[in-house]
Amino acid sequence: MNEMYFESILIADIYKHTARFQNFERGMNIITSTDNHVGKSSLIKSLYYALGAEVEYDTVWDVNTKLFVVNFIACGKRYIVARFQKNFIVFEEGKLILLTNNVSRDLAEAYEKIFSFSIYLPNKSTKKTELASPVFSFMPYYIDQDRGWNGLYNSFLKLDQYKKDDREKSLYFHLNIYDKHRVERLAEKDRLQGEIDVLKEKEEKLKITIDSLSQEVQHLIPADTITELETNLKIPKEKISILVAQIGEVRNKVQELETILQQHEYQLNIVKEYHKIKQNSNFQRNVALQECPRCGYVFEDELYDMVRSNYNVNNEDYMCQQIQLIINSITEELNTYKEKYVSLMDELGKTEKVFDGSQDSYDVYVKQRGLEKSMRNFTSQLNRNMEEQLKRNEEIKKIKKELRKLPNKKEVESKYVELVRFNIMKLGAWDSSYEGNIKLTKPIKAQGTLESKIILAQYVGLFQTMEYFKSKAIRFPFIVDSPRAKEASYISSKEIIKMIFEINSLPQIILATVDFQDYENDVKCKFCKTVLTEQKRLLNTETYDKYRKTIEDFIELLKSL
Repeated sequence: MNEMYFESILIADIYKHTARFQNFERGMNIITSTDNHVGKSSLIKSLYYALGAEVEYDTVWDVNTKLFVVNFIACGKRYIVARFQKNFIVFEEGKLILLTNNVSRDLAEAYEKIFSFSIYLPNKSTKKTELASPVFSFMPYYIDQDRGWNGLYNSFLKLDQYKKDDREKSLYFHLNIYDKHRVERLAEKDRLQGEIDVLKEKEEKLKITIDSLSQEVQHLIPADTITELETNLKIPKEKISILVAQIGEVRNKVQELETILQQHEYQLNIVKEYHKIKQNSNFQRNVALQECPRCGYVFEDELYDMVRSNYNVNNEDYMCQQIQLIINSITEELNTYKEKYVSLMDELGKTEKVFDGSQDSYDVYVKQRGLEKSMRNFTSQLNRNMEEQLKRNEEIKKIKKELRKLPNKKEVESKYVELVRFNIMKLGAWDSSYEGNIKLTKPIKAQGTLESKIILAQYVGLFQTMEYFKSKAIRFPFIVDSPRAKEASYISSKEIIKMIFEINSLPQIILATVDFQDYENDVKCKFCKTVLTEQKRLLNTETYDKYRKTIEDFIELLKSL
């Protein structure tokens, strides 16, 4: 198993000429005190800071005046990394291998070789997959005193060059679910899908254009020469004459039927009104002129007799039935002719578009040839577009098939959920609302004193999952700074420390906590303890004098950048 652990750190203020040298052992290391403001947090913050991560120091700690030098073992080799401001030196087995002020490229590439591990993420701006800064390798291995207990993997600064979802997916690298190749293939799949989406938009526009051109082309007579066009145009011209004559005949028939229909409707109305008046008690048959008491309609008996003679019927009810049958027959015939009239007018309109006497034959010919050429051009573009989409879809299928052969993400996440759930219960912090909400890339949150337990349970769950699946990713030191004011009880603090001490899959744990002597008797494993006693005296002149030559040599090299 690849592993990395710190052997020592040297911190020197080059202006005040004060320094601190601290040794560490592989395994458990405790930095403790009986009071605050002795420098526990500043000491352990400086470990990953020296390696290129950004952390939040107290305002009284001027990081720009300080040199940081760490010695560590990685994959069986000894390394030294020195940092002053933005400048870095890296030694491998005593040999200088890097002098740079570029963390995201030079230092990251050096660490990729040293740790045989790296994280690749899609850049938020360029969308291209790139080697991420070293901080993302260290992200799940550090809990800051203030920031770390208020949000999972929230301890480091300056992580915004990548989207939050992508930052959290960096955890997949520690579990061997992702590697550089997989991320590149995922990014390639996303790129291809993006291109397909663009092609689909173009496809829709091309279809609309081709449909519009089709409407235009269907009104033009095809011809390869002007002479052929002129010959072909005679056909619609003759057709127009025939259509106009047919339309005239149909229009005359419609007018004739409408006149007959009006006459029968009028006569039917006379019979109905006469019948109503006759039924009225005030009706007198010998009066020549009658007025309807309801509607005021006035008509003569002679008019009624005339209508009756037309239908040769004396009974008014039967007469109404016969007239209505005639009206229905005429209406049906009239509708047929109206439909025929509309159809002929539509055909005439289309034929007139084909033959426009106002246009020169040459103009018609040019328009026809131009539209046909455009149709062929856009149709060809559409075919190529469909081929490009098909090609990209085939490539996406290949990528998906390839990715299915890699570690099963669902299986890994399922185990992670199981382990985190158990850890939360073990810490006495379980709540039914957590059920179904534990996810590797979407941390669950709690409030108050329970939040520290929930966060620790997820960190430990990640380490346990790595161990369960025998992840080949390098193990880094787990650095934990106890929460400043989160735990209200001795029992809670004891439970947290106990769980940290039970982690056995990591090469090194460095825990900073106050009053460790209160819990020391309950610890069953071996540990190295450092007790800090003087407030605001983490660095001192005696240590600076002892390491003066080393400090000055590093500063000279680093300032050369």
